Amino acid sequence: MKKLLVLLAVAAGSLATNAGVADAVTPATVTHYQASYPCDCFGQFDLSGVHLTNRRFPGVDNGPTASTTWGGRDNFAGTVTEPPSSDLTLTGPGTSTCDTDQMWQSDYNASLFTCTWSETINSDGTVQGWAVYPAT
Repeated sequence: MKKLLVLLAVAAGSLATNAGVADAVTPATVTHYQASYPCDCFGQFDLSGVHLTNRRFPGVDNGPTASTTWGGRDNFAGTVTEPPSSDLTLTGPGTSTCDTDQMWQSDYNASLFTCTWSETINSDGTVQGWAVYPAT
């Protein structure tokens, strides 16, 4: 009986180790993108970003114009030509649904929308932010 318990413990440990290794080597999909557009509020936006999908930010990532792209996270930074006089941070409500005026549209893929986002526009004209898109 003791030998059976030891074998079961070794087998369970082996399964747990293999599951941990499999999770650790699951690759993230990282896509770099550029976005430039005018805005009535802060002039010209020029941004560089990274769209990430992985186990924590699930989704299919087939490029910024692919209709199958869903889910993931954007991180971006750049500049504006007409910055505010003091630093300004805007955030979404972080809920699963929100009003249209609270919703963020991705610069990576215009078909991605979310209520979970944050953007800071600094008085020196620099911009940084992030957005997390639902996986469904």
